[in-house]
Amino acid sequence: MDVLVKETWSGATAFWHELPRTLAAGALTLLSAAPLAAALLGGAPGWLAAATVLPLMLALTSVASFAAGVANGERGALRRPDPVLALLLSAAGLALLAPWGVLPAAAVVIVGPYALAYGAVRGKRGLAAVRGGSILAAYRPSWAVTLTALTVLAGFAAVASAGVLALIVAPLLLTIAARQTANLLAEIDARQNARTAARTKSDPALPWGPPATAHSADCERSSDDSLWTSADCGQPGDVQQAGVRKPEYDRAW
Repeated sequence: MDVLVKETWSGATAFWHELPRTLAAGALTLLSAAPLAAALLGGAPGWLAAATVLPLMLALTSVASFAAGVANGERGALRRPDPVLALLLSAAGLALLAPWGVLPAAAVVIVGPYALAYGAVRGKRGLAAVRGGSILAAYRPSWAVTLTALTVLAGFAAVASAGVLALIVAPLLLTIAARQTANLLAEIDARQNARTAARTKSDPALPWGPPATAHSADCERSSDDSLWTSADCGQPGDVQQAGVRKPEYDRAW
């Protein structure tokens, strides 16, 4: 929990340091949400209101790349939007068409911030970004629920302020999501590297550990060619199993 609070605060602090530029990114989000607001306020048909979600999602994919740079302590930059990811996240608009549409809309609210952040941090697009966001949400559900609560509260604040706070809502949330995503990815990578190192260290196929390959050339030999003097050079048997048999050792065998 302390790490969650720390990363959330770090994201908010990074956002504040780039406030003028983040306001410009927020203006882009607000502008892209204008068709959706007009459709809802004007009583447009459900299908039309659902279609207006796509421009907003397109803008969010671009703002996410900006937020990822800000979260990393860099000058954020708006990059090319991801139409495939935006189309997938536009499933939230199904809530405007039928009661069952709240299910995909809820999934977008939970997974969407991490999908946007993962795509921006790791340079993934489309389905790969959604897959990464889903894995992160499942890996640390408490973080996903916290970010979802922040998203809902920020949405209410934007509506209650008649759109004024919408200038900061999207960049702020995406910056926090990027900080959390970077932390989770570092933790996952560290665990995978530790597991890989442990498997390599205790290879059950060989009694003396992993086979000697290029490192064998650096091993010192005693005056007797059949003896290996370096402690980590292995035994002649593992050289045979690894298929590495140098000509200078053939005489001793």
